[in-house]
Amino acid sequence: MHISIRAFEESDREPLRRLYVASRNEAFFWRPAGHHQPADFDAHTEGERILVATVDGEVLGFASIWEPDSFVHNLFVHPSAKRRGLGQALLAGCARYFNKPPTLKCLTENTNAVQFYQAQGWAILSEDTGSEGPYFLMGKT
Repeated sequence: MHISIRAFEESDREPLRRLYVASRNEAFFWRPAGHHQPADFDAHTEGERILVATVDGEVLGFASIWEPDSFVHNLFVHPSAKRRGLGQALLAGCARYFNKPPTLKCLTENTNAVQFYQAQGWAILSEDTGSEGPYFLMGKT
């Protein structure tokens, strides 16, 4: 299996919209059916640098970065491709765009993601509540 990390291309938009909904439905299982919509991808990545993870040409993950703050806003891997190194590869690809210590927010209920980031060397810096619920602010240590 060869993972490739590359810049977003417009032809990625539809596959990433579907991936975003499938990933958020799985990760945020406490949300009602239909809560996540394909157009959310567009709204939640607007103005951000988007990196795409592919395996054998198939789009299986993405990360989006708000570069002015070195903030990882989104990182999602298709549910069928989890635990295959795509998330780790995406985080490594993001590193070149950080101009200061990076941060991200992770919903506290998303325990799988919290454990993933901690395994990648990220630490919980603080806890707060936002529009999606309680979250951890995490930073790369």
